[in-house]
Amino acid sequence: MKPITPAVKTLLLLGALLAGHPCPLASAKSDSPRRGGTLHLVHPTDWRSLDPAIAFDADAAPIQKLLFRGLLNFGEGIELVADQAADWSVSPEGRIYTFQLRPGACFAHGREVEAEDYIFSFERILDPKTGSPGQTYFLDILGAEQFNRGQAAHVSGLRAPDRRTLVIELKQPRFVFRYVLAMNFANVLPRELVRRYGSDFQYHLIGSGPYCVSEWRRNIRWRFERNPYYSGSDGFVDAVEIMIGGDAMLHAMMLERGELDRALAGPAEAVRFQRDPRLRRFLQRVDTANTDYLFLNTEMKPFDDVRVRRAMNHALDKERYIRLAGSFGTVAHGIVPPAMPWSNPGLPACDHDPAAARALLREAGYPDGFKTELWFILSRPADARIAAGIQQDLREIGVKADLKPVSYAAFEVKVRSRREVPCGLWGWMEDYPDPSNFLDVLLNGDRITDADCNNQAFYNNPNVNARLEQAGASNDPDERLRLFREAESLVMRDAPWVPILHEQIPVLNSPRLRGNRPHPVWLWRLEQMWIDD
Repeated sequence: MKPITPAVKTLLLLGALLAGHPCPLASAKSDSPRRGGTLHLVHPTDWRSLDPAIAFDADAAPIQKLLFRGLLNFGEGIELVADQAADWSVSPEGRIYTFQLRPGACFAHGREVEAEDYIFSFERILDPKTGSPGQTYFLDILGAEQFNRGQAAHVSGLRAPDRRTLVIELKQPRFVFRYVLAMNFANVLPRELVRRYGSDFQYHLIGSGPYCVSEWRRNIRWRFERNPYYSGSDGFVDAVEIMIGGDAMLHAMMLERGELDRALAGPAEAVRFQRDPRLRRFLQRVDTANTDYLFLNTEMKPFDDVRVRRAMNHALDKERYIRLAGSFGTVAHGIVPPAMPWSNPGLPACDHDPAAARALLREAGYPDGFKTELWFILSRPADARIAAGIQQDLREIGVKADLKPVSYAAFEVKVRSRREVPCGLWGWMEDYPDPSNFLDVLLNGDRITDADCNNQAFYNNPNVNARLEQAGASNDPDERLRLFREAESLVMRDAPWVPILHEQIPVLNSPRLRGNRPHPVWLWRLEQMWIDD
């Protein structure tokens, strides 16, 4: 997932668009946070994991912030602020970061956080045995690649001169590395407990955030209660309870009855709340810096042929998919979402044109089309409807796509493994407010790994890689903007993706809920919400 300085022009600027009058965000009731009470939430399915090294989805991120903390965080907007760092500095050439840890920052079992805990946590991410999808973010650290390959016992660029001093040395300057340190991957863990539990740490989650797990019944509910050793100023409610399961209709009914404080609205519920003057004040619409897309695995036939990939881009009717899914959002024409904000005048157009798609397939040697599998996540009904729409559009150009619905956990493992999935529906929400978070993380061929790879298309263009490398090392805003635009244009010509839409999320809020202003990076800051009965 960000301080933002004038050195970066292309930043995220995300806000909430409220339907109707302002209700939960602005009220006649108290605007000053108060402590106490229980926040009641719901989630349709349990998370694969909340372990900071493993979890990598937008739904898990706000929950992780209840349990874990790191060196840096984002403030009310997209400015970087110190969290467990009492002070930090970057060397003049931008290669060495030095952090002084804040005294009194403790884990939920009572021990003070130490610099060695950070070294352990970062090396755990880089250890292939962990299976962390965040490993590529930390490969810029000096010695990280050697450690990752098993050629070194420790990462040479991570040092702890004393208990409260952490030094991180990079191979070369990397402007966005400061943003990486604000991601959930960089949250600190107690090294002795992770060593004790190993891969079972996900069932014994202990962090240094405002809450700790008091109850977890898989697929039924979670309960979080205060971390008695937490010294931060947030964490207003006494407890957070999260019900697992149920559909959008049930969640809306429970919220109306006062049994829930917050829930995502399905398409039908969003329309009903919008149209009813009594209920309109419950509805909140949140724009996201997100792109949903169909990835095409460039290492697998027939998608190793650019003509086939361009044909796929011409075949799909994206406007129709938004209607089919009942989604709120806009059609995507590129990789980077406009909510960054972002624009790219040089982006090549690729309109819905089945005739052009058929011509490209003939040119590529597939006059009668081909067969493929289209993977998507079973628990996401909107994806199922979009997949069905894609299947229908592809049939029109002679392509037979067998739909492959799988669980979230299975999907994540398979699509990040080399030569496993030919194409699939996926989405990406920014981790930090810079276009590199889309272009570099998802489409830089130099970051491809055999497993746990974020480049699901396994796309590798040296010209794109070179521009991303130059942009990553530059502090010049104009140069970075030019290089990122050139990279995105090259990617779209190679067509490893079919960008589909940028989402808008409808949310239902209880009138008693306060502090629920959307955050431009984390979406929700649960630890900053409070109850005003």
